[in-house]
Amino acid sequence: MNVKCRMQSSECRRSIPVWLCILHSAFCIAAAAHAQIVASTPKGIVVAHDGIVELPGAWSTPGVQTPEAVASSKDQIAILDPLANEARIVELATGRGKTVRTGETPIAGIFIGRALYLLERDARALERIGADGTRASISIHADPAFLRERNGTLYVYDRATGLIDEITTQPFAVRRTAKTAAFGSDFEIDGRNAYIVQPRSGKMAVVTLATMKAAGSFDVGAVPVDLDITSSGTALTASTLAIADPAMKKVWITEGAQSTGQAFLRGFFRALLGLGLFGGRSSQFPTGIDRVFVRGGRWYAYDSSSGTLYRFTKRTSKVIAKGIGAQRFAITDEGVWVWSDEVRRLQKLPGDG
Repeated sequence: MNVKCRMQSSECRRSIPVWLCILHSAFCIAAAAHAQIVASTPKGIVVAHDGIVELPGAWSTPGVQTPEAVASSKDQIAILDPLANEARIVELATGRGKTVRTGETPIAGIFIGRALYLLERDARALERIGADGTRASISIHADPAFLRERNGTLYVYDRATGLIDEITTQPFAVRRTAKTAAFGSDFEIDGRNAYIVQPRSGKMAVVTLATMKAAGSFDVGAVPVDLDITSSGTALTASTLAIADPAMKKVWITEGAQSTGQAFLRGFFRALLGLGLFGGRSSQFPTGIDRVFVRGGRWYAYDSSSGTLYRFTKRTSKVIAKGIGAQRFAITDEGVWVWSDEVRRLQKLPGDG
């Protein structure tokens, strides 16, 4: 689930069900009490905890007090603190780092080359911090909630307005803007489309990236809240979409767009008609899962209310961990790594075979 802490109560009322807001509040309280992040990088698992950032067995460096988001590349990692308006940028090879002040409430970041792009929600800005420390910022719409990247182009979804800004890096500017559904709980892109999950209406809106035009809005279960995509959705290969629905305790699985918006509409509609409550192309869970992850050939679902992590296929699911925090695990090709408070170190989950 990509709902952030510091969400205003009015946003909850307009965008997602009350029960999900209560769940979100409980999660945020836990996150504030245990400010830790576990993140997978090309150099290994990095952990931000207790005011430090470390690559266990390699290096440790000062961090931030309330880490809540992370961005990484093959060379660097950035730990974001939206409460203190800071980012800690660290070289993965050496552990050398620097702390930079940011605009108000940095909630997401992406590296393109050596430059870090920060989405600053309350500042209503997207900021670029170059490798040499030079900075630039552009203004965006109210309530920017998600930052995504495709082929060096950035996309920002503004939750309150339902606008998607397409942003180029050379020049650093908004190129096009699309109008779509407001108050989405997740925003993802593949090689062809942008997808906006709408829990209140039980739908998913689609925007075609080539034209930056809305392609329709389609029914998805009861209360869809989170989405992950298995592939890039190239001209030859359609993406597979996995959608978490805590109200129905299911992950819905369907294909993304292959050609035109109308072809997507027909394929998506047929796929959903074929889904039964306890069968078909979906997985049933004993609890209300609200996050879904696809890593290579491994599929995972997570229930943030109980801290339960599942491994699943299109027909079966199994519990592999209980009572783990929402940001205390990282999924890699080798399995799942979890930060343990008891032993103060990373552990690989033994049940994820």
